[in-house]
Amino acid sequence: MDRTRKLEIRNSNDESNSNDQNSKRSWFRHSNFEFDSSFEFRISNLLLCALCVLCATNVPANALSLPLQGYFHPGRAMPVRWEDSQAVQLSASGSITTHLEAVDQSRGIFPWIVIAPNVADVSDRTLPPLHPLEDSDCLVADAVSNDSDARSLFPNRRMIGIHVDADELTGPAMAWETLDAILLTPAGFQSIPQPMCRDLFAEGIELAVLSDRQPDARLPWNRSGKWWIASAGMGLPPIVCADAYAPTYGWPAGRSQAFRTRIFLFGAIYCLLVCGVGLWRSRWMPAGIVAASLLAAAGFAFDNQRQSPIFQRSGIVRLIGPATMEDDWLYQVSHRPTQFTLPLENSVHPIFCDESQPESLCLTLDCDGRGRPTAITGRLSADEPLALMRRRMPTQPTDLIPPTRSATSPLRLLATESIYPGFSLAGQIDPPTTDDSWPTVVLRQKERGHSRFLSPQP
Repeated sequence: MDRTRKLEIRNSNDESNSNDQNSKRSWFRHSNFEFDSSFEFRISNLLLCALCVLCATNVPANALSLPLQGYFHPGRAMPVRWEDSQAVQLSASGSITTHLEAVDQSRGIFPWIVIAPNVADVSDRTLPPLHPLEDSDCLVADAVSNDSDARSLFPNRRMIGIHVDADELTGPAMAWETLDAILLTPAGFQSIPQPMCRDLFAEGIELAVLSDRQPDARLPWNRSGKWWIASAGMGLPPIVCADAYAPTYGWPAGRSQAFRTRIFLFGAIYCLLVCGVGLWRSRWMPAGIVAASLLAAAGFAFDNQRQSPIFQRSGIVRLIGPATMEDDWLYQVSHRPTQFTLPLENSVHPIFCDESQPESLCLTLDCDGRGRPTAITGRLSADEPLALMRRRMPTQPTDLIPPTRSATSPLRLLATESIYPGFSLAGQIDPPTTDDSWPTVVLRQKERGHSRFLSPQP
């Protein structure tokens, strides 16, 4: 009996020990499971944080976009929109760098000039691919919704229509010069400020308004079906044109007349001073001549150092047609390599003698905080001129000022079909009073310029 009782007690103890071991094993399994789950959770959190940091570092500092979806005419500025308040710089091979030091607003438009049809090494990799167009293609900003008759304005031409809102046509007009035309409703036309409309028209962009009556009296409008069209038929000169440098051939670039006169007077004073010292009968006479020569050399060097090595000539070409335009031309050259900074007024159109010149110039277009061009900088090579042009529509009527005599200004050489097709030389205005300006040349349109709407070119 006792033996049986002992066996029962031993079996009960064995069962309790077995249960304790099983519970311990199950607890260890559970604790191991909890430990493994916590470790995996921490690892996943670390990986998620690293991924967030990596994504944050890969986000561009400036969100740039192309309102015209990357379509552009080579040599004519295209609009670029920024969406950030930081400094902006956009560059690529075959283009002119655009730089905004500090922006005043979180969103805006600035111009970017792409010279070559094919560009590479774009500084902002988030931009969409660029699509260069032929001269015969019409790039149109269409602000008229649900209109199927727009393509009838461009017979025998390939039309690339990009839908934009009239409110998006902001920034400098230069930024939109790659457009051939803008289609607007009367409300959209009224929403654009009048100075902006004039500047767009001056950039060679044709405006078409779907309206029953003439939009305004400031632009030369013509009726074509349901549309009122403002077309000057004056395209901008090509960005690569050797004929544009004809005024610089034989150009005696050198110091200004004022500098030459001042150097002559200083030289005369030096000669008189040396002659006076030479009459001094003293053993210090040679030392006095040496001292006077050193002082004169230092004075000449100081005066020469203050003078810029860049020589400039400028002038105006007045175009008389459906509307009067004025092209401000500026040529500059240096006898030695040097950097230059030229202030601008909202627009510039550089023209190169060949396709290799932009690479050596390293041009940068500086814009203010609202995207408006304020200066252009670059590097001039020795004895290689640079031509810059800006077109504007005068606010005051100039048709009443007739040319006074036959043209002798070097700018008369620009009256060629490669620069101003359809224009002939009419004369020039009286010469200016400044030494660094040429007389204004007047060109008159032979016949109405080719409109992309009314008289399509074959």
